[in-house]
Amino acid sequence: MLSVAFPDPVHLHTGFLRADVAGALMQRCVEELDWHAETFSLFGRTHPVPRLISWVGDPGLDYRYAARSHVGCGWPAWLDGLRVLVGAATGQSFNHILVNRYRTGRDYMGWHRDDERGVSGNIAVLSLGAERRFGWREGPGYRSRQLLLPSGSILTLDGHWQHTLLRERQCEAERISLTFRSLFNVKNKSGRQGILAGTLA
Repeated sequence: MLSVAFPDPVHLHTGFLRADVAGALMQRCVEELDWHAETFSLFGRTHPVPRLISWVGDPGLDYRYAARSHVGCGWPAWLDGLRVLVGAATGQSFNHILVNRYRTGRDYMGWHRDDERGVSGNIAVLSLGAERRFGWREGPGYRSRQLLLPSGSILTLDGHWQHTLLRERQCEAERISLTFRSLFNVKNKSGRQGILAGTLA
C-alpha cells in the first residue's frame, strides 16, 4: 500500500484493496445494502439528492443530517471485518459508515464540512469503482486542490476542511464510497441522548 501525503489535511493510501477484492466488495454493496433516494429542500423547493445513500452503524446509533434520522442496526460480518481493516490502516476506531453510490459522473457531492457535533477524529473514505476527482479547501474563497481517487484506495481527511466530489458528466461508470466515522452521543435541545447532528459526506 502506497501512502501519499498532500498539503494540509489529506492523506491518500492507494492499493489498500486489490482490484479483484475491490470489485467483489462493490458488487456486494450494490446487492446487499439498503439504498435510499433522499431529497433536500432549497428555497422552498424539494430536490433529489444526486446519489443513492445507505448507512451502517452500531445498534441504536442515530446519525442525523438534513432533518433525517439514520439509525444503526448493527454490522453484517463482512462489513465489520472491513471496519477492522480500515481502523488498523488508519489508526482509528469507527462505529459508523455512510455509503454513497454515484451511479454516473452526473451524481456528485457538493462542498461541505464534516465538523458537526458528535464526530471525533478524521474521516476515512474507501473508494470502489470509477475513479473520480476529489477536491478540498480551507473554506469559501480559499484556493482549492484536487486529486483522483482510484478504486481500492483510502483517503483520510480532517473534517474541518471543506471537500467535494466533483461532477464529471463524461463518466458513465459507477462509484461507491464508504465513509468511516467515529461518532459519540451528544444531547440535543430536548436533552435526550443519542441524537447526532450531521451533514452529507
